[in-house]
Amino acid sequence: MKLEDIKKEMPKTPEMIHNRIQDEIKKQMENEQIAVFPTQNAKKTKWSRTRVAAVAAVCILGVSTSAYAGSKWYAMHLEKQGTYQVATKISANEQSKMTAIPDEIPDVKIQAGYLPDEMEEVEEGKFSNLETPYQGGFSMSLMLLDKQDFESVLTDNHVVESEERNFGKYEGVYLRYQDLEQSGSYNQRIYLMCPDEYRMAVIYVGDDMSKEEAVKFAENISLVKTDKMVATKDMYSWSDFVSAEPEADTREMVTSVSSDELKLWKTGEEFKISPDVSAEDENGNSIESADVSVKVDSVQISDDLSLLDENKIPEEWKKAVGEDGKLVENQLSYIKTGDGVEALDEVVKTENVKQKLVFVTATYKNNSEVTLNHILYLGNLMLLKAKDDTYQLYIENEQSGDNYDCIHSSSVAKAFEMDYYSVQEAYGNGGNYISSLKSGECVQIEMAWIVDENQLSNMYLNLSGNGSSSEFVDSTLETGIVDIRQ
Repeated sequence: MKLEDIKKEMPKTPEMIHNRIQDEIKKQMENEQIAVFPTQNAKKTKWSRTRVAAVAAVCILGVSTSAYAGSKWYAMHLEKQGTYQVATKISANEQSKMTAIPDEIPDVKIQAGYLPDEMEEVEEGKFSNLETPYQGGFSMSLMLLDKQDFESVLTDNHVVESEERNFGKYEGVYLRYQDLEQSGSYNQRIYLMCPDEYRMAVIYVGDDMSKEEAVKFAENISLVKTDKMVATKDMYSWSDFVSAEPEADTREMVTSVSSDELKLWKTGEEFKISPDVSAEDENGNSIESADVSVKVDSVQISDDLSLLDENKIPEEWKKAVGEDGKLVENQLSYIKTGDGVEALDEVVKTENVKQKLVFVTATYKNNSEVTLNHILYLGNLMLLKAKDDTYQLYIENEQSGDNYDCIHSSSVAKAFEMDYYSVQEAYGNGGNYISSLKSGECVQIEMAWIVDENQLSNMYLNLSGNGSSSEFVDSTLETGIVDIRQ
């Protein structure tokens, strides 16, 4: 597995916080590609190791309260197995191994005694900076430790720093992973033993946090017991986490289609979004296939953000603007991937490319006979290359060539989801809703993306209910896409 795959599957809140639109797709469409955090009380289900790594935390349970609490019957060990590979193991003495696991244990709430300035808890176990909610920071949750856990060994690759240490009243392990991107990934991790609460926490730490901040955060964590008791028999455990096999994706992603399969629309042409537009009627009843049409009114290209509403510009975009007010160049890094055991990923060359703002206005119309409320809308870019009557998706970080396996992008021109949109409603996760449209009523929406200048000739706009930018799904083929190439 590539390093960026490991990092991207680390938690950014349930349902992948960095991506508001994908979160909303999961909520509305039950998109199975989005990972979900198992909580400390979650029922046992089959999770892949990578899926759990995206979201999990670990809990420790060994013996009865009177015998277990405060006793040195357990220990956590780090063992270096390769230059960049470490193994983490929990050991216990024979007396603790023979002690029966309680049928129930107290539920707990995570309480942070220290948070860096401008950081807050955005949901239980997830702490982020106020300026960049649901990005970076700390993600933490809990799991159960069963008897098999004392034989379980967790292996981590691409580790450039590891340390056994005490974190306040808890014992644990700190790991730091290679991070070539420094762009919101979770490049640090802390395994934290909390024996009095029968748990061990896993804290995923964003690359916007220093080691010192991570250590101080862990030193001041408390697990506060509640009056609620939870059954242990169905809880997800450390041994489940360690032993889970990579989950095979049996669904084949469609990344190329023939020209006769794909409907292409032009600017100014109106078409129906099929078949899935989520909305509600005036009684609050859900409508999964609302009769809504759309047309792209205009496409503008700019080298700054002056076309946008200042109050709605994503914070990450503002960082992509230089002192002259223009978009900075995007640095592409060509990566030769290592095995993570004896070799790290290596940048073999870099290239700077100009970035451009793509600004689109589109008009949505309610063609039904009833008023529609909370209409979910999506608009994502697809980069396509046409060859021999076939349209092939271009996904930058999957490109390979002579002496490199993938490409990393340093700036914001690496995500083609709709991060800027003018019509917003305080509803759902992302707010990308049209509050209400009466029968026959229209609304114009502004959308924007930042892309590399050399990709302007490959741009198509997907306004289907799924809004995918990385594959052709049924709704995309049924609705069609808009040719906005420049």
